[in-house]
Amino acid sequence: MKKNVDAKIFWLCVFLGIILRFVLMFIGHKYFHSFDFANSCTIGQLFTDGKSVYAGTDKYNYAPLWFILLGTLWRASAFFSDHILAFRILLVGVLTLMDILIALIISRRAGNFWGLIFFFNPISLVVTGMHNQFDNIAVVLAACGVLCIEDSSSQHSIKASDILGIIFLSLSLIAKHIMWAFPLWILLSSEIDARKKILYAFIPPLIFLLSFVPSWSEGAEGIMRNVFMYKSGNNFPLFGLGIMNGFGISTSFQNIAGLPLFGLLIGICGYIFRHEKIFNLFLIYTVAQVCFASGIASQYFVIPCMAVILLFRRKSALYFVVSIALIFACYGSTRIPLWLDEHFGLGINSISLWARSNIMYTASVWCLLLYLVYYYFRLRRKDQRVL
Repeated sequence: MKKNVDAKIFWLCVFLGIILRFVLMFIGHKYFHSFDFANSCTIGQLFTDGKSVYAGTDKYNYAPLWFILLGTLWRASAFFSDHILAFRILLVGVLTLMDILIALIISRRAGNFWGLIFFFNPISLVVTGMHNQFDNIAVVLAACGVLCIEDSSSQHSIKASDILGIIFLSLSLIAKHIMWAFPLWILLSSEIDARKKILYAFIPPLIFLLSFVPSWSEGAEGIMRNVFMYKSGNNFPLFGLGIMNGFGISTSFQNIAGLPLFGLLIGICGYIFRHEKIFNLFLIYTVAQVCFASGIASQYFVIPCMAVILLFRRKSALYFVVSIALIFACYGSTRIPLWLDEHFGLGINSISLWARSNIMYTASVWCLLLYLVYYYFRLRRKDQRVL
């Protein structure tokens, strides 16, 4: 049942949410010059200078769409006296637009109230406004793709909406390959026409691979090493590796079995939910992708925000409460706790925060696992009622 908020109130609240993101941006610009933002500046400069991003830095781990966007914003910011601040304003503006689009998708399916719940959730506020990471771009592009093909996915004939959906899914991968395992879920799905499975599952990954061709001659080594061979932090939160490392328990688990185990768990999850309609399948995937990831950082918790609201409504509060603690603990992303310590003398130190952040990673992931289990049994009860 949709919870409706008057359209004027909805857009007034969206305006306030936009202001809040830029307030966080200005705090971030003054106090919290994150590694990711500094890296974005480097990438923008490389693109502007006509140099290969893949050859010029080992800190770029994605397909070309993101560096093209960063380069475009970097060039546009050159017209302003404070070049760096202008670049950050433009960057936050683009990311805020993505958040608005996600809020509108949620509003369309669940009502304006839940769209606003997303727009004011603490993870998106901090990641968009202060951290400036771009996972929301990949999520909204994938969501648009799935929405395009939702109504015709079970039909045999190929429609214009199918082609548009494939384009959006391809752009999502080219932006950031969050959806890299989603084609497997499509192949496992029992709700999608067999011929269309081939189109949905194989064309976007093929376009993703082809997107590297223009950069291959100069950046082949960087593409292989920093994109295809890249591994995030050795923390596998589902099994608490970050916590073990914090207690001095060294493990090579991720290097040996992390990615294969991630693939196994994501495959099993896709099989379990294979009877779901494609949009719900997409939502469940975003939860599972973070839940089972072999290595994650704090910005990854943006990825399932749309899903936990649309699938669990009021129960999504648990995830966002845990996320507030996660954001506070992850000083490396926002440095909020250290700023509070500097100004108010709270006695916070980076070592204790590092340990707490690993605990909160695991807590957040287990919260997502709880959602998956709950959703599975909810489906079982629904099937039993039908029978």
